[in-house]
Amino acid sequence: MIRLLNFLAVFGLMAAAVYAYSTKYDTLYQSAQVSKRKTELHKERQAIAVLRAEWQLLTRPDRLQAAVERHLALEPIGTDHLARMSDLPARPDRGDEIGRLLAATATPKDKPTAKADEPRTTGSITRSTTTRTVSTRTPNTASR
Repeated sequence: MIRLLNFLAVFGLMAAAVYAYSTKYDTLYQSAQVSKRKTELHKERQAIAVLRAEWQLLTRPDRLQAAVERHLALEPIGTDHLARMSDLPARPDRGDEIGRLLAATATPKDKPTAKADEPRTTGSITRSTTTRTVSTRTPNTASR
């Protein structure tokens, strides 16, 4: 019985040692990966800094002015390029766009009713919405 307990203790000790070493080497591997990513990040930041410096160099106003004079045939703005407000065409009246949109999306209950003289159709039956005048006179009883 004691030999079995000694064997289990030695086996448990060996298993714990294997686990500890595997954890150690996994930690070393992960640490190397982090270090590698940090160097890659540092290189990328340096590349971004170089690109920003190049952009600053390329967009200098004096360099752009020289490129414009060399490649574009621009002329200075004179008084013949200016116009008065009265020379502009009149802006077309667009009406009440919001009102039209609201009217188009309104429910039939909310929509304004059309003229009373226009016939309304319901299915295949056409009805007129005109009102009839009903006489409110009482019949003459003397004429019977």
